[in-house]
Amino acid sequence: MRCAGLGATVPRIFLSHSSANNAHAVVLYDWLQREGWKDEVFLDLDPKRGIVAGERWERKLNESANRCEAVLFLVSNAWISSVWCRKELNIARHLNKRLFGVLIEDLKPADVPEDLTDAWQVVRLASGRDGVLLTGTVPITHEEVFVTFSAEGLQRLKYGLEQAGLAPKFFAWPPADDPNRPPYRGLRPLEAEDAGIFFGRDAAVIEALDRLRGMRDGAPPRLFVIIGASGSGKSSFLRAGLLPRLARDDRNFFPLPVIRPNRTVISGDNGLLVALEGACRKIEVPITRADLRQAIDGGAPSLRKLWQTIIKKVTPTAVDQANPVKPPTIVVAIDQGEELFLAEGQDEARKFLALMREMVAEDEPALIVLFTIRSDAYERLQLAKELEGVHQETISLPPMPRGSYAEVIKGPAKRLEETPREIQIEDSLVDALLVDVDKGGSKDALPLLAFTLERLYLEYGGRKRLMLADYETLGRIKGSIEAAVEGALKAADNDPAIPKDRTKRLALLRNGLIPWLASIDPENGEPRRRIAALSEIPAESRPLIQFFVEQRLLATDISEVTGEQTIEPAHEALLRQWSLLRGWLADDTGLLRIMEAVKRASKDWASNGKTTAWLTHNGSRLEAAERLGARKELAAGLGGIDRAYLAACRMAETAAVNRRRVLQALIYVLLIGIIGGLLGWINQASIIKQVNWYTKMRPYMASVRPYVLAAETERSLKPQATFRECAEKCPEMIVIQAGDFTMGSPVEEEGRLTDEGPQHHVVILKPFAVSKYVVTFADWDACASVGGCPPASDSGFGRGTRPAINVSWDDAEAYVAWFAAMTGKPYRLLTEAEWEYVARAGTTTAYSWGNDIGVNKANCFGCGSQWDNKETAPVGSFKANPFGLYDVHGNVWEWVQDCYHTDYNDAPADSSPWTKGDCSRRVRRGGGWSYVPRILRSASRGSDAPVNRSAYIGFRLARTLNP
Repeated sequence: MRCAGLGATVPRIFLSHSSANNAHAVVLYDWLQREGWKDEVFLDLDPKRGIVAGERWERKLNESANRCEAVLFLVSNAWISSVWCRKELNIARHLNKRLFGVLIEDLKPADVPEDLTDAWQVVRLASGRDGVLLTGTVPITHEEVFVTFSAEGLQRLKYGLEQAGLAPKFFAWPPADDPNRPPYRGLRPLEAEDAGIFFGRDAAVIEALDRLRGMRDGAPPRLFVIIGASGSGKSSFLRAGLLPRLARDDRNFFPLPVIRPNRTVISGDNGLLVALEGACRKIEVPITRADLRQAIDGGAPSLRKLWQTIIKKVTPTAVDQANPVKPPTIVVAIDQGEELFLAEGQDEARKFLALMREMVAEDEPALIVLFTIRSDAYERLQLAKELEGVHQETISLPPMPRGSYAEVIKGPAKRLEETPREIQIEDSLVDALLVDVDKGGSKDALPLLAFTLERLYLEYGGRKRLMLADYETLGRIKGSIEAAVEGALKAADNDPAIPKDRTKRLALLRNGLIPWLASIDPENGEPRRRIAALSEIPAESRPLIQFFVEQRLLATDISEVTGEQTIEPAHEALLRQWSLLRGWLADDTGLLRIMEAVKRASKDWASNGKTTAWLTHNGSRLEAAERLGARKELAAGLGGIDRAYLAACRMAETAAVNRRRVLQALIYVLLIGIIGGLLGWINQASIIKQVNWYTKMRPYMASVRPYVLAAETERSLKPQATFRECAEKCPEMIVIQAGDFTMGSPVEEEGRLTDEGPQHHVVILKPFAVSKYVVTFADWDACASVGGCPPASDSGFGRGTRPAINVSWDDAEAYVAWFAAMTGKPYRLLTEAEWEYVARAGTTTAYSWGNDIGVNKANCFGCGSQWDNKETAPVGSFKANPFGLYDVHGNVWEWVQDCYHTDYNDAPADSSPWTKGDCSRRVRRGGGWSYVPRILRSASRGSDAPVNRSAYIGFRLARTLNP
């Protein structure tokens, strides 16, 4: 007897049943359709939505896991005895789905295997005194069937499914305590009370919840990171998407109020202290703020005791004392994790991260720490010393799928249907919005759409209809920010305290925004918003700033800790889309980065006893920092400790200059005597090396340095831009954009070997540069001519534009070190992940041009070129790949940084080099002129001892780009 249920179209709810219980399945299917799950239930007997002949339910379930919310198992004696039904259960549990055991026979608890009930929500539908007779018709046979189900059981099932339901319709909206809440929230993130209007991210929400359920059942530590670009909607995803759904699953999870670090992640308005206070208030645990602060200050042991008290309060009482209930897992959610790395917030941030590391290490109680963080800042979290060694589960939140924007537009309005606030949206307006979103294609598409919808609703919602003409009047999406800015400036005309002259008015605005509300991330040069107390804003700018609050460009709040009003940009997109502010930030980038560096250094200095060893600003760096004083509004952003630090640096610099003058005079007097006296005694090799440096290396470096990129030029480089940092005879570099890809080969790829798996997701966090060609003999010989590299044989193939061969991994590292010294720039070998990323160049096929080797597309044994299995080809003899790189397939193998491992288990997910473990063999990639085509695939790997040289191995150069 087979088990039926999981199938082709993968709706939200699956019915799994034995074929002996077809009647029960049909009747329950019809009942679910009537109760609100129309077209959301899968039953294999349905002729339109069931399993097509030849399809395999197991594969279909795995393929469609992102959309499956719950699985209903119709449990009977036939179901229990079916091997296939138990297999369905195992798959659903493996995918961490919400499971419902629906007992359709009057089974005793002992009749149901114990391992089937430990994670189930069990509902009894077997008829009792409240039995309801239901009818149905079996598809295909058209047999009419009659089944009696318990009315109470059906209501319990409905309630359970509604609670488990992830779609917005299962969340009440508007909230009862805010009946007039606008359906469009603008640039502000959606909150928990907006779960009912959170549209467009169903698949991502289900995937994240499945992963979190799996982490709950797994072993500690549990650290989950949601990575996405600014503007991808991470905050709304966390606050209105994940956390309300976790809160409903209170049997398994207990989320704390969201923590937002800002500059005080522990003691701040939205810090750990306030989050704990809110959690205790919610579950009525009587405790004072002073007690909470004491628990935090006591470190992990005392905080763990507090959390044990909280969990004990929310854990249901076990019905059977022999089988205790597993307590819920605490979820600590940190939104905008990049703020943990603000210079002025390091003291609390480091303490907080260290505390979280200790807390997630044990299961008393179980804890999941959940971060959202910008993709360009994730590296800082990943490399944080306080989290060293803690495995981080990650999920990428890409830009919203294009097809989901229509839900974002129409979904919230639909929630107001048949209410006094009902509002219609003209179809032509929806079409225009979708066209503009698609046309823009930027990472700010979602926040700009949200801002535009809010303005449309607030300006024209009173007539209960939004029209295309309204959208045109507001300047459409592209002009929505600029129109709001002009609206604020125009409204300011009525305030006599604000100057009428536009130039003076804009100067006031600039002083009120920078650096208080807008600054620059010193790590990557990107704009970054800040939260400030309103009292920090220059007094003369505050009246004008208030008009920008009224236009919802800036947002205010009241600090729970101090009671003071705070203010911040409504969204980081504002810093990119508001042309005036963007221009001001560009003008001040240099000074703002200097300010951030001073703040970070002053913090370190103060934290280490204000010793001179921590005075890191000297020379030209100190002079640049002291130029901040020329800008009054920027100088005001320096605190007392920052100014004291700069004063100490100046004193130390003056003393150092005086010491250098004395030492220099002494050195000149002794130099001749020292050199003459030691020549006979010191190591001759060292002398030769020094002589070579002064006579060859240093003059060569002087000829290179004029061609090295200036910092400003480097920051302006775009993807696919090329540059060469020498006059000639050095690699030409091409800029590669950040991104992500699946590394390794699928099991079905022809020629695949086991060391190419398992496939895993890799994120390239920052742009970098890579040489268009492998390093040539012309490049190598330039190094060898000045003693930077050993001579290398060309095996009779020729030099010049031929790949440099017969170079070991150690030799390649010597070239990298030499060229980095000549340029003063961070040149290096590619990591293995970077190599496959640039080799694939956005493709997923075996080669960057397809799954077949083709003819004359590379140099290998059987590629069809004139050099096949004979010798190396001159670089650039074949067509470049989509990233503009030549010869990534064939010609010569290419050394990379990584140590060789026999598979990708525990491989880095961030493209960093894998240098842990046995490094007696280093990885080489790409195949060579004497190798068969399958070795040239993008995923193919090879290895050699780092001292080995051969006629088929060379290397390619990489360069880290400074932000």
